[in-house]
Amino acid sequence: MIFVSGVHAVGKTYFCNIVKERLGIKNYSSSQLIAERRKKDFLADKHVADINDNQILLLDVINELRMAGEEFILDGHFCLLDVEGAITKIPMETYFSLKPDIMILLLEDPKIIAERRFQRDGIQQDECAIADFQEAEKVYAAEIAKQLNIPLEISNGVSDLERIVELIKIRGGF
Repeated sequence: MIFVSGVHAVGKTYFCNIVKERLGIKNYSSSQLIAERRKKDFLADKHVADINDNQILLLDVINELRMAGEEFILDGHFCLLDVEGAITKIPMETYFSLKPDIMILLLEDPKIIAERRFQRDGIQQDECAIADFQEAEKVYAAEIAKQLNIPLEISNGVSDLERIVELIKIRGGF
């Protein structure tokens, strides 16, 4: 499994669709899988209650997908915003259970992310808050990769996506 992370509106869906189109790998969104299992959508502000309970639901769905024996991409997060808007790490145990083969962290200019959030969700988000969120994701991603002893590739924006697609192609044998 390839785990793709990044803050909200960084371009995870866009990137995963490119990989799906080019390499024929199915992709799934963690939040979508959790929402389907919970039978309840997440709020547009992206503040999440029950972060730990949601991970249990996600792991159940991932185990079902793995039983089908297919390679896939899972897009998700290393950190989320809790109900108060505080940056909160997803428990390390989640990634030990997910067992990704490679992790990819997508980064982007906070100004671009802020524009996307406004266009997509109608939410004005402070660029400094986005930068802080991205930094928290980056630091925690490195910690998780080290603990799992797996590669972490960091993309620095849309112009760097082609390099990441090629890395997936080479490492995954696609």
